[in-house]
Amino acid sequence: MQNKELNKFNKIIADKTTIISILSNQYDHASTPEELMWCAIQMQNHANALRVIAERLGTDTKNIYGSDHHE
Repeated sequence: MQNKELNKFNKIIADKTTIISILSNQYDHASTPEELMWCAIQMQNHANALRVIAERLGTDTKNIYGSDHHE
């Protein structure tokens, strides 16, 4: 069960990075300020979601496998 949860987080991270990459390419080819702004906002939204899920993955990994370091 725990590994399934970690795999789910890893899949979400992979999906978000793919989306950000696609948006980055769209940004490079955007021809209007509106398109540029839309791409920038979408990249920011997905980057924020990526940060949150990566933090969650780190926390859950630490909780499942433990840590030798004390914070």
